[in-house]
Amino acid sequence: MHHLRSVHGPTSERGSALAMSLLVLLMLSVLGLSLLSLSLNEVSITANWKDYTRAFYGAEAGVESSVANLRTLLAQNPDPADSDLRAIAAPALNPYGGVTLAGLQVSHLLAAPPYAYNTQMASGPYADLNGIVTDYQINVQATSNGGTRANLNQTLQYIQVPLFQFGVFYGRGVDLEIAPGPAMTFNGRVHANSNIYVGAGSTLRFDSYMTAAGHIYRQIKRDPDNPWGNNPQIKDKTGTYRDLNFDFDSNVGFGSSWTADQWKAQAQSTFQGTVKDGTMGVNEIIPPVPELFYNPSNPDVVAHELVEMPQPSDSAQLRAAKLYSQAGLRIVNGAATDAYGNAVALPAGILSSTSFYDKREGKTVTVTQVDMGALRTSGVPLGNGLLYVTDTGGSDRAVRLVNGTQLPSGGLSVASPNPVYVQGDYNTINKVPAAVMADAITVLSNNWSANNSDGKGTQATTNRPASNTTVNAAFALGPSAESSLNNGNGQLENSIRFLEDWSGKSLNYAGSIVALWHSRQATGAWQPPGSTGSAYYQAPNRNWAYDTLFNTQQPPGTPRGVIMARGRWTRG
Repeated sequence: MHHLRSVHGPTSERGSALAMSLLVLLMLSVLGLSLLSLSLNEVSITANWKDYTRAFYGAEAGVESSVANLRTLLAQNPDPADSDLRAIAAPALNPYGGVTLAGLQVSHLLAAPPYAYNTQMASGPYADLNGIVTDYQINVQATSNGGTRANLNQTLQYIQVPLFQFGVFYGRGVDLEIAPGPAMTFNGRVHANSNIYVGAGSTLRFDSYMTAAGHIYRQIKRDPDNPWGNNPQIKDKTGTYRDLNFDFDSNVGFGSSWTADQWKAQAQSTFQGTVKDGTMGVNEIIPPVPELFYNPSNPDVVAHELVEMPQPSDSAQLRAAKLYSQAGLRIVNGAATDAYGNAVALPAGILSSTSFYDKREGKTVTVTQVDMGALRTSGVPLGNGLLYVTDTGGSDRAVRLVNGTQLPSGGLSVASPNPVYVQGDYNTINKVPAAVMADAITVLSNNWSANNSDGKGTQATTNRPASNTTVNAAFALGPSAESSLNNGNGQLENSIRFLEDWSGKSLNYAGSIVALWHSRQATGAWQPPGSTGSAYYQAPNRNWAYDTLFNTQQPPGTPRGVIMARGRWTRG
């Protein structure tokens, strides 16, 4: 019997191998095509990303250029028209070959006037400051040569800050030094566009913010001691006084130096945001003189132009910024005009001229004397409440304000490029928002006239005894430049000048002290008061305070500093 059995020969095996080879080849082909497709996709993605990156950086260049051009425009014109904004040109993008700006638009963020709005800053280095804000929107579209588009949007905030809402404000170029001997308390915020140097002869307290665009030091410039005097005390965010027993250079207790980051951390821990400097985001608040936006080497000299007469060489922007141009009534060399240059007849008794010896200046000064009471009752129109007074007859000319216990009900500010003397109580009856802005300001007591101090010439200070006097007005003034005797400029406490023996008497002052310049006409150096007849004054008890009236009512002609800050930033 024969049995059948399968026989697998070479032909069958070769067929199976061929099928397997084809299957493997197919799988490899699919894998290869997948890898090729993936590679092509990655190349495409990389190319697209490269195109987008180029478009993005092109759009960013457009934004940065527009921000710079808008800042320049706002420095020249704080209220540009829509046509001015549309005229801001797109930059050349040569470094970004193959990228074009498909669109660039600068516009007011608010669609219709008024474009500005009032706000109180809620946080940051300017927390609790009131400002007038105008938001500008910058929109840029850039397209790469591959067709990829990038959209960027940037908001720039133009914030005008009334300077008389500070208890003390010092401009760049005029370092703020505070070093009173007697006890003193400041209830308003203190700001410097440069450095603050502070120490206490006895007790010195600050009830509000202290900010500096530079740094804060526990010394004064005329004395090498560090720290100088006692520790000032500053209220923290909870209202508790804390010692300033360290500064930018030295750690707690002044035992050794430390880093800027350590200073910043300690200041934040101790004061919770009420003490800040440039390392914590504090920048300059730029006074409203166009050239100050361009970082001049002599900012104090430039700032003085705010009170100076217009000159033929002035730009239209500088002319508009000067207080002379803003004044509703001008008195120049005894002749009065209104804001439009029309002659104004002043009744007799408002103006007079007299002279007296200023012992600090070492010379006789001739003053245009303005009887503020007679002006108030005269019916002379004051326009916007800003009065500009000057005598251009020489460096010995000045202005004196007398009989100023009651001012016009709408408020009144006086501006002058000359030194100004405020004689007697000022703005004490039915107090109104008021200011004096001048080359320098000297307060003469109620006893000056009664004591016939005009006629005392070079006599000893003890022959000019002062009496208690009250002044309610913001002061924009110039401290003297630091003297060659290395006596400094008198520090904040001597920024208001004196010529009498105030021993045991008080100057009760409520207002705001703004120092943007060094005095240029009243150039007599500050000297410490002495007990002999050689000194030109004895210091008063300084009952000084920030006038909280200015939180809601600013004096006429209040200068507005400027902060330019970037706001929201988005991309599409």
